[in-house]
Amino acid sequence: MKKLIHLTVVLLLTALAAQAQLQRSDTKESLRGLTGVYVVVQIVDEHPEGVTTNHIESLVKSALSDAGIPAMPSPTKANGDACLSVTVDLIHQPQLDVYPFTVEVAVTQSVQLKRKVQDRVDMSAETWRRTLQGITSADRMDVVDQALKQCLAQFTQSYLAVNPVK
Repeated sequence: MKKLIHLTVVLLLTALAAQAQLQRSDTKESLRGLTGVYVVVQIVDEHPEGVTTNHIESLVKSALSDAGIPAMPSPTKANGDACLSVTVDLIHQPQLDVYPFTVEVAVTQSVQLKRKVQDRVDMSAETWRRTLQGITSADRMDVVDQALKQCLAQFTQSYLAVNPVK
């Protein structure tokens, strides 16, 4: 009973933190003019059954395709070397037999400092990000997919707000 109460409290706090993270300041303007993104997927720490790089990449590319956002075969200079980085971090917590996780979707692209007009040096910077944290069990890895889909929905919404599909 004590474990159940502890797990419930942790889940509630995680849900509140995740909701606050989704309501970050508006950064969609940094996506204006992108003609697509190159997708990079990384799974950190644990690789429970069902959570593979191929599976995550398939979910990402499907969400982009459904929204009409091109997934580029490689980063291109003409598109600011824009990359959509997807990171899934899972850690097994053996005492409670649960998996705390973090799902992050971020855009990195070439940028220039406006105040350094004479020195026009391109550098890479993260210009957009959404992160969700949660806890799941080995038999409910679909919760990780749901968190990823929420972050991707935020990305596609931001992207389409400044780059309407024709």
